[in-house]
Amino acid sequence: MSAYKENYEKIKWNRSPRHVNKKASARVLGPYVQGDYEAYECPITGDLIDGKREHEQNLAKHGCRVHEKGEFEDVKRYGRQLYEAELDRAIDKAVEAAAHEIDW
Repeated sequence: MSAYKENYEKIKWNRSPRHVNKKASARVLGPYVQGDYEAYECPITGDLIDGKREHEQNLAKHGCRVHEKGEFEDVKRYGRQLYEAELDRAIDKAVEAAAHEIDW
């Protein structure tokens, strides 16, 4: 060990990419095992949903689905605009109905 300490300054540390052992740094592919979902409370019924199977059954029972990739970001980005457009349509419909009753 003392020889190492004495010669430490003389060691040439080569860190160039061509000397990296590519096999040692290569990613090993193998089977992927994903754990089960943690239990959560259903926002519709308040029932406890525990695991993937119950999650899928609960979605089907209530006619729901899992958001697709990017869909949640779209809702955050455009949700207010869509809500306001739907509200405008509802107001227009109510005004038309009220105007139609006044004309009679």
